[in-house]
Amino acid sequence: MRLGVICGLVVFVLLASASFSAPGVTTNARAAQVDFHMGFLEAVDYLNPFRGLNDPSYELYGFIYDYLFSLDQDGHPIPNIATDASCDLTCRNWTYAIRQGVKWSDGTDLTADDVAFTVNYNIQNFLHLWAFEPYVNRIVGCAPNQATGCGAVITAPSQVTVYFDRPFAPGKIMFIPIIQKAQWQGISAQAAQGSFLNLNPIGTGPFYADATIGSRWQNSQPLLLHKNPNYHLGAPKIDNLYMEQFSDEATLVGALKAGAIDLAKLTPNGYRALANTPNIERQTSLLSTQYWNEIGFTQLSSNSVNKKLNPARWDQNVRRALAMATNKDFIVSNKYLGFGTRGDTLVSPITPFWWYDPTSESGVNLTFNLTKANQLLDSAGYSSWTGGTPGSGIRMAARDLTFTNTNGQLVTVPVGTQLVFTMAVRQEFQQEQDTAAYLQQEWSSVGVQLNIKVELESALSNDVYGGAVETYIWYWSADPDPNYILSIESGFTLDGWNDNYWNNATYNTLYVDQLAAATNVTQRQQIVYAAEKVNYESAVYIIYIYQNGTWAYRTDRFTGWGDWTAHPYRQMDAFWGANPLFLELTPSGGPVNNCPTTPVIQPAGPVSTFTNTTVTFTGTASDPDQNQNLTWTWSWGDMGSTVHQTTTAVTQDTASHQWILPGTYNVSLAVFDGQCTKTSSNVRITASTPPPDVGWINGTVTDAVTAQPLSGATVLVEPGGYAQGTNATGAYSISVPVGTYVVGAGSALYVPKVQSNVNVSRGNTTIVDFALTPNFGWIAGTVTSMAGGGAISGAAILIYGNGQEFALSTNAQGKYNKSVAPGTYSVRASADGYIAVNKTGQTTTAAATRVVDFQLSPVPAGGTGISTLVYVGIGLAAIVAIAVAVFFLRMRRRRADEQGKIDIPPRP
Repeated sequence: MRLGVICGLVVFVLLASASFSAPGVTTNARAAQVDFHMGFLEAVDYLNPFRGLNDPSYELYGFIYDYLFSLDQDGHPIPNIATDASCDLTCRNWTYAIRQGVKWSDGTDLTADDVAFTVNYNIQNFLHLWAFEPYVNRIVGCAPNQATGCGAVITAPSQVTVYFDRPFAPGKIMFIPIIQKAQWQGISAQAAQGSFLNLNPIGTGPFYADATIGSRWQNSQPLLLHKNPNYHLGAPKIDNLYMEQFSDEATLVGALKAGAIDLAKLTPNGYRALANTPNIERQTSLLSTQYWNEIGFTQLSSNSVNKKLNPARWDQNVRRALAMATNKDFIVSNKYLGFGTRGDTLVSPITPFWWYDPTSESGVNLTFNLTKANQLLDSAGYSSWTGGTPGSGIRMAARDLTFTNTNGQLVTVPVGTQLVFTMAVRQEFQQEQDTAAYLQQEWSSVGVQLNIKVELESALSNDVYGGAVETYIWYWSADPDPNYILSIESGFTLDGWNDNYWNNATYNTLYVDQLAAATNVTQRQQIVYAAEKVNYESAVYIIYIYQNGTWAYRTDRFTGWGDWTAHPYRQMDAFWGANPLFLELTPSGGPVNNCPTTPVIQPAGPVSTFTNTTVTFTGTASDPDQNQNLTWTWSWGDMGSTVHQTTTAVTQDTASHQWILPGTYNVSLAVFDGQCTKTSSNVRITASTPPPDVGWINGTVTDAVTAQPLSGATVLVEPGGYAQGTNATGAYSISVPVGTYVVGAGSALYVPKVQSNVNVSRGNTTIVDFALTPNFGWIAGTVTSMAGGGAISGAAILIYGNGQEFALSTNAQGKYNKSVAPGTYSVRASADGYIAVNKTGQTTTAAATRVVDFQLSPVPAGGTGISTLVYVGIGLAAIVAIAVAVFFLRMRRRRADEQGKIDIPPRP
């Protein structure tokens, strides 16, 4: 017995050692190259972006392919293949300016024809090709021989216009991978969705596929990608990226501990197992992909289905009672070990602007309460029991119950119908099985019998979409705009997405209405809330958890990981192309490029102005790398742009613009340092035709102490929301209708001021000057080396917090000094050849200096590579330890053999 265990362990260690690639171990020809290894518990299921289902697959697509727009680390759309986008007055038609100079990985040029082809390819037949339907199902289909006013059309050189059947608010959130026309034009829609393997993916993304990727995927080997050295958003610092799948979490954890991989996506068990491990940092937070788990109730109605399934699934009262019999807090804390947030509505609180909180309205929240659940079932007509007395056995319909269900159908639950349901659960996810077992017990307390059917996800897909079970546990995820996640519960996606077949007329109207609110984000928010509320109250989905992601990575190999809670769209799961994480990760000890800070625009908006009237803006961003060049690109939302070039010594840029046509526009500023781009939040501009009677408010804004002009200050005129930024001389000029106004001025680091009763008469100028009182302190310090104590010149300092972010570098004496508003900040110091240090909780007050000094430790001599012999030794020790832990860690199974899957809509 003991010998058998030892022999088995030796085999396990040898296999594990053979399957791991040791970082830093390269041939002489590639000695200078940087390898990066990512570990997953799931395998990439398809190289074809139309067929993939799981997160590793979509991460692969985000590496290889690009989208019209991507997301920055805070979830804001940033230009990618499209450098700008604007809609017409009704926002039914969106026009995209296509970036020039982009190359496919086979060396050919990307053109506007590729972009138009991509859109039209996706809308050709939703019965056969539905992979990205939620993004494109509102695009007007072209009739035979129709060449204009439909689909996507090249309307000018390097310009594509997409025609929608109604106003379409999320015009920049069309996450369909741009595919090469030359590769895909001969592949039918049916083949793209059902059989084409795409063993040689061709894309324009930050990485390109190795020539062996097809055979690697077919043989379950790590997938190898190489950096795109000419990537248009800045080349990654990783030369070779490996995506590796592990059959169990013990092996994955051991690989990370051994240094065989750099980044791992874990379960809560694996996350806990890595606590206090040297050189490994963990992060957990709500997933940027909005991932949630639901208990779904099918509303599918057909003769064959209705003969098999319990008609009580149609009864909203039954579903609401079961929602009240579900203790979501218990599930989160006990089945998911606290790694998540109690679920409720369709949009995750990771996007708080769009999340409807049912506790915000009295009487909406379906709070866990078994007494009320029983009372609701009694009053709904399920007051009979198989045991003859209340509480004995299973509830039954006490009479024929006829009602109109939430799909608008008149249905009947016959007398004597027992509340017995079958629930399908994925075999691959133990937590979902544990949740189902809990529900089986809890729901029995309200007289409902739950029969659990554990099966592979491929079989569950068959059962759910085929109407073989009344209820199921599954999941959805989505991008930060509400369109995608709302669409999957609408009647517009019944052709292959909507898994519970809910088709509610009120909800459908709200779904369309929120798309049409393209120019009023507040109105759209309220419509989205209303749609979420209707869905929540119907209880066709009982969303019980918004899951946390759990990750761990090596801090001795790479820097630049960032804070994935504060900036969730740099999580490794953020698969919408050009993920800033993988563009900014830098080998420890090597030359480091520090990205610019995220630019901030003043005025921050919303801004009202008149057509043909100049509005001035100031953008602020900083980059601590000395002697680099910065490109400041202003996008005005009307297909126009302004580009300025400066060095990193410049931290402000000023630009002005006029809008010719009335409408609503979004202004943004992107700052590029040659390797990475940071993009501001949008500033909304409403341009209207000027009235006949206007005047002007002019003036200057200065420092009350020095009398120096303040550039980039914001002057706001109310009512009306008219705003202007001051120029280099502190001057401003705002055109407004005749009337009486309140005028305010504000600037970072100053106390704002307001002047009331400002009268403006026709054709005249009213002068309103401001002298603002300073309100700032300083963060200052010295950066020295732990080895010898010498000053480190040119060290990068990042100060962030209090809603602000600043970057600067130390001088020849290793010193730095930055003016900041009173508040609490974190300060990070880094330098080439040193390990970065971060200090939190640094509080500043007005007119005072907070001293924050750093001593940086040099990266150990010899770099961070691990030799093969050392690796095997570390791996052996780690694997032996993990071999014991494996009996206590739950295994995560690979997904089912994809050959057995039916053609179902992917759930990215």
